[in-house]
Amino acid sequence: MRNRPTLPNLLVIGAAKAGTTSLHSYLSLHPEIFMSQRKELNFFDDRSRWNKGVEWYKSNFNDEFPVNGETSPQYSRYPRNAGVPERIKQVLGTPRMIYLIRDPVDRVVSYYSHMVQRSPATPEFEEVLANIDTDSEEYIQGSSYFLQLSQYLKFFPRESILVVLQERLKDDRRGTLKAIFQFLGVNAEFWSEQFTHHLNVAEAKTRIAPWFEALAPQSLKTELRRAEWLPWSINKAVVDISRIGGSPIVKPKLGERDDERLQKMLKSDVESLRALLADPLPEWRPYA
Repeated sequence: MRNRPTLPNLLVIGAAKAGTTSLHSYLSLHPEIFMSQRKELNFFDDRSRWNKGVEWYKSNFNDEFPVNGETSPQYSRYPRNAGVPERIKQVLGTPRMIYLIRDPVDRVVSYYSHMVQRSPATPEFEEVLANIDTDSEEYIQGSSYFLQLSQYLKFFPRESILVVLQERLKDDRRGTLKAIFQFLGVNAEFWSEQFTHHLNVAEAKTRIAPWFEALAPQSLKTELRRAEWLPWSINKAVVDISRIGGSPIVKPKLGERDDERLQKMLKSDVESLRALLADPLPEWRPYA
C-alpha cells in the first residue's frame, strides 16, 4: 500500500534504552496506528533532517490511519538537543506524546551497553563512572526525566504527555498497552500475540566486528550511526553485517558504592518526578 503523506499526531519522545524499540513495534501492530517504517526519524532534533523539510517528514506517514506516529528518543536529550519542543509545537501543534521511562540507574547501565555497541572506542565502564560527574551528558541527563519533561511542559499541557514505566510495560503488558491505546483514542481491547515479544535486548547484541572496524571507510561507519544517504533498510542490513564475528556485549555490573552514588546524583530529579506524577514509582530504587 502506497502511503498518502500526512503529519504525525503521535510522538514517542524517549527515553533512550527504556524499551522504545519494543513499544514502537507494539504500536505498529494496532490496526488504527501507523508507525514510521524507520523508527528514529529525529526530524525535530537533527539539523540535516530538519533541513529536509516538512514534506519529507510527511512522506514517512499514511493518512489512511487515524493515528500516525514516530519514535525518536533523541527528543528527550536536553540540553544536548535543545529547541525540540518548540519545533514540535511549530509543526505539529499539540500531538499526543508518550514518554517511556525506566529506573534511572538501570538506564545508565543499559545506555553504556548501547554506547559499546555503537563505538569500539567507548571507555571501560569503570572509567565512565569515574568521570560521570563532569561528563554526564550521555548518561545522567538522559536519566533526568523530570528535567526532560519540564522542557515540554513549557509548551504543551500535561494531559498531552503520557508517562509510561518500562517496568509496568514489562510486568503488565496487557494493562499498560490498554492504557496507552485509551490515551490515543483507539480500540483499547486490541491484542496481538506479538505483544509478548521484547525487542532490542542487550543480551542479543554484539560489538562491531574487528574486521569491519579495520576495513570499512570512516564515511560508512558514520553513515551507520546517522543514516543520511543509504536507504533505511540497507543501512540496517549493513549494521547487521558489521557485527558478524563481533563479540557479545556483556552488561556491566554496578557495585553498591557506585549504585548509591548514582542514586544521589539523580535523587532531586526523581523526587520532582514523583511529585509531578503523584506516583511513588515503587518499582524503582529508593533514591532516598
